Amino acid sequence: MKKKLLLLFVTIFTLSFSAFSQEEPELQSMFKTDFNFAGLGLSYEVPIAKEWTIDLSAGVGASANVRSSYEVRWDLNRSPSAYFKSEVKYNYNFKKRFKKGKNVTNNSSNYLAFQTKYITSRFDNDPYLFTANNVLASEFHWGLQRSLGGNWLFNFHTGLGIAKDFDLGNQKSLTNLYLAIGLKFSYKLF
Repeated sequence: MKKKLLLLFVTIFTLSFSAFSQEEPELQSMFKTDFNFAGLGLSYEVPIAKEWTIDLSAGVGASANVRSSYEVRWDLNRSPSAYFKSEVKYNYNFKKRFKKGKNVTNNSSNYLAFQTKYITSRFDNDPYLFTANNVLASEFHWGLQRSLGGNWLFNFHTGLGIAKDFDLGNQKSLTNLYLAIGLKFSYKLF
């Protein structure tokens, strides 16, 4: 009888221990649609190392130029500009969130990132309206990405960047520092 009780105790202990010792999750690849105040696009986020991902995006949206400051506008009555973006992210608390029992679905974590975004001139660039130039904006930022349930994601970041305007010729104000703030909602397609 003692052997049966001991065997029962060991079996229950082993099963309960294995239920709590889950494997750590890994960052996942995601193909997404992006919606924000500066544009609409498609992006592909893929892990490149244990805590690193790269997010490649393309879309249409706001136009930009660098005159006295880095200026971005989205005039809904005019044609948009195209953009191409790459963002390398270090997801520094992905595993800590999992260990604390927090949601890590859809790569939910805080991150540090370097982002480069190229914005083209507007498709029908009218010289009498806001001048939309070819601009390259690069920034370092801190951000967070959270799953909103299902396939929806929320992304916020803030940091510092530098923008270069390629269409201003020999004018003094070709580059400009700016405060980077981003707010984005995404829907994971697969």
